[in-house]
Amino acid sequence: MKASTKRKTPKVCTQNSRKKDKVKPAHKSITNQAGRRKPGRGTNKSGRKPFPETAHKTSAAKRRRTRTAPRKVSAGTRKAYNAARRARKRQRRGRQNGFLKFFLPTAAVFLLAVLGLGAWYFSFDKLNPEEYVAVTYSGYDTKGTASLSIRETEEYETFWEDAQINLLSENGSLRNGDHLDVRIIYDEEQAKQQKLRIQEDSFQIEVNGLPEGKELTADDIFSGVHIHYEGVAPELSLTVTNESTDPFLQTVSYEITEPKTFYDTGDTVQIRAAYSEEDAIAHEYAVSLSEEECCRAFTVENTDRYLRDASELTTDMIHTLNETASSLFGDANEYGLRIFSEANLMPIWVNGKNTFVWSNPRLLSAYLNVLKPEYFETQSHNNDVKLVYTVRLSQADGVGCDAKVVVQFRNLVQRADGTYDLALDSGKIIAASYRTSHIKDLVTDSYHEEYTAEKLDLS
Repeated sequence: MKASTKRKTPKVCTQNSRKKDKVKPAHKSITNQAGRRKPGRGTNKSGRKPFPETAHKTSAAKRRRTRTAPRKVSAGTRKAYNAARRARKRQRRGRQNGFLKFFLPTAAVFLLAVLGLGAWYFSFDKLNPEEYVAVTYSGYDTKGTASLSIRETEEYETFWEDAQINLLSENGSLRNGDHLDVRIIYDEEQAKQQKLRIQEDSFQIEVNGLPEGKELTADDIFSGVHIHYEGVAPELSLTVTNESTDPFLQTVSYEITEPKTFYDTGDTVQIRAAYSEEDAIAHEYAVSLSEEECCRAFTVENTDRYLRDASELTTDMIHTLNETASSLFGDANEYGLRIFSEANLMPIWVNGKNTFVWSNPRLLSAYLNVLKPEYFETQSHNNDVKLVYTVRLSQADGVGCDAKVVVQFRNLVQRADGTYDLALDSGKIIAASYRTSHIKDLVTDSYHEEYTAEKLDLS
């Protein structure tokens, strides 16, 4: 067992010991000390009270001076103390090593997770839907309509096939400066699978570029109206068509408000225009017409019409009709037997055939017959001109007599351009008789219910 080494006890300085050890300075005369006052209690050499901190230092120093000398420690105690100290160090090192064993793997896993998450995050493409939305406007300022679509692109085509664009703002009354609230509806899981990160699925688009609305008047609305006539007045049928070349006016429809079966020259036709306000807005037209302004009267004019007044047949027209009628007199076998019978004359046959012929026709009178309106749908012709002739009827042996013959021309027309169609191709002999009474009945009496007969002036 090692011999214990006795530690040298340090000298403890106290206030008393300092006073004992204090050496007075040499060579100080009484004269130098004369007149000096002894500092009062609680003051320093200058006679002033110490500052609190000086007092604090003084008390601390005093405490240090009053410490007792350390105790003597045995070797066994020191050995136990050192062993305990080493154990505590080993325990601290164990705790530190355990912490490091836990922290380092955890930190590594966390770091790898952060790196993996960062790599996964940055592997996604940023997609800003606003860059792919196209806006098409129709209408005009204050009546604008927006249509949304995806711009033509092959980028992210799969994503856009399933995505939907919703316009959340009211549509149809847009004006420049308004904002459209737009939202993209998409499948988030599908976007993740496609490695897309959607920046903003809701955004706003400012409305701009809407033109000013173009005003349309009633004259503009009816500018494309065209009335087609079929037939001859007063037996006209009408068809209203739209012949405008304007894209909007081509959509306007027209109808006759009170249609009739037949129309005559001078009749008034009420035509109503109907249009879609949506079509007008889509074509940038501002139309605000009243119901009265959408209805307009048209007069039936510039059409073909049947002659209905004897004064319209001039002397030259009657002369033309007479020339054509005179050329019809030739073979009379159709009427010869009956006329010879009425005149009590004996007919002959040559080779088993009659030999009756007409000759020397002379115009006696002419009549214009006009169909009454209430019979338009029941009769075959609207007007006719009947020319009455005295004609010589004879046969091969020279025997003959005078007879009355009627030649008829049907449906004489005045064309829209002012010319006349006297229907010369329709001329034919419709009656012949030895008795004048039969002819008069045919010309003036037989059709008096359906037709009005007016005698023509041959002078």
